[in-house]
Amino acid sequence: MENFSGLLSAAFLILIAAAAAVTGSMVVLGLFDRLFSKKKSAAPDPESPGDGEQDDKDDDDLEDLHTQQMRKFSASRGAL
Repeated sequence: MENFSGLLSAAFLILIAAAAAVTGSMVVLGLFDRLFSKKKSAAPDPESPGDGEQDDKDDDDLEDLHTQQMRKFSASRGAL
């Protein structure tokens, strides 16, 4: 019975050591990732000149297309 107790204690300590090793490696790898990762570019300034006018034009085109499709597929008054 004493051998069984010693075996359980050893297994428990091995599991604790493995959990500590996994947790420690996750922390260290996270720190390395943060240290060596490239800096992300900042969000573009909405007031800066750029292709914002082109984006607005694309939005207008999509709105026109949506309006045309709604007219095409709308129910006629006679069908009601």
